[in-house]
Amino acid sequence: MPIDKRYPGTVVIKGIGTLVSGDYRKGILDADSIIVKNGYITHIGKEKDLDFSSADHVIDVDGQVVCPGFIDAHVHNTNDDYGPQTQTVNWMECYLWYGITTILSEGEQGPGYPRFFDDPIGAKATAIFCKRVFDNFRPGGFLKFHGGAVVLQKGMTEADFKEMADAGVWLVAEIGGGGAYLPEDVLDMVGWAKKYGFKISTHIGPSSIPGSAPVFADIALAHAPHKFAHINGGSIAAPWSEIQRILDESDPSSYFEYVAVGNQKMADRITQYVLKKDQGHRIMFGSDTPTGQGALPNGIQRMVMRMAAFNDVPPPQAIAMGTGNTADLFGLNTGKIEVGREADILAIDVGQDAVGKDALEAMTMDDTFGVSMVMVDGQVVSLKGRDGRPTRRFISIDGKKMFIDNINEYLFGPYFPGYLH
Repeated sequence: MPIDKRYPGTVVIKGIGTLVSGDYRKGILDADSIIVKNGYITHIGKEKDLDFSSADHVIDVDGQVVCPGFIDAHVHNTNDDYGPQTQTVNWMECYLWYGITTILSEGEQGPGYPRFFDDPIGAKATAIFCKRVFDNFRPGGFLKFHGGAVVLQKGMTEADFKEMADAGVWLVAEIGGGGAYLPEDVLDMVGWAKKYGFKISTHIGPSSIPGSAPVFADIALAHAPHKFAHINGGSIAAPWSEIQRILDESDPSSYFEYVAVGNQKMADRITQYVLKKDQGHRIMFGSDTPTGQGALPNGIQRMVMRMAAFNDVPPPQAIAMGTGNTADLFGLNTGKIEVGREADILAIDVGQDAVGKDALEAMTMDDTFGVSMVMVDGQVVSLKGRDGRPTRRFISIDGKKMFIDNINEYLFGPYFPGYLH
């Protein structure tokens, strides 16, 4: 969904210490270089085998880990970069700087929004409006935000879903998070949504706010969603017996979403159960922010780290849970280091003076890794997260080492419109 097409031409990324694919099955790629042209990955391989002669820019990552940009599959946004409950301004931009390059809405909400007021016309209009807004707005100038997740309301018809699909809407917000949720009220709508290509999510667990609903195994399985949202609780988990039924009886093509603000003990229990079934490719992450839970710019990274540190998931597979698995569910052309994919790429490293040789080893110790490069569509958009951990190593662009050591710029800004010109 490129909006600003000022691509920096052909960009080479070389000096890669470990290249994490974002593909759960592939893990690490046997390569040390990537070539990006006009925002897309065109070549992956060894520097000795690739031709860099046409490069407009060369980025040397100095042995750091390179991986896809992270994807946050669960936020509750308004129609701009503002979280009204916590009065958080530019939270999406902050997520981008930390390396979350794509976000998906789980249903827009704000003061007076129609999702809570049994208003099918308003809910439909909100979804179409927010889809159009984010078709034309990239927070921070570059972040890819998929907005316009419709909240199901009694009285919606098949014609409503066709109209929304024709307008580009393709997400159904977590059923039970607001609006209609009982099977007798929503199953026809779920069928129409699937007919027109929508991806469907179901809220799992007790009610979380006024207007939401308790959704446990019977209702969730009846919905047959593509994603079981915050299966570890949003923020309170369902009983294990209910979760276990979902894990055992759900369609094998569906996904289990953990959220960073959920029950971590339950997340660990679910993980061990799912891994024993060899279904780690079904695990994915969201933050369930910023409304009510506050902004969490490194929420997906924290989930990735917990998987490696506390569940002994190999770091490349843990990263895939926050990148490629999510891309697979939603059919996104990002989330993996693969020829033909959008070049949304990170360079990450162990923190300065920290233990460990690289970001992957840091993950196994639950040490926060830092980001020294955030790339979106082939453009370098940040060298660090706001108040993120300084990295041991830095990237070089066209022979010039790039880093920020001024405390004011490091902690508080400013916003850079792209480093490659």
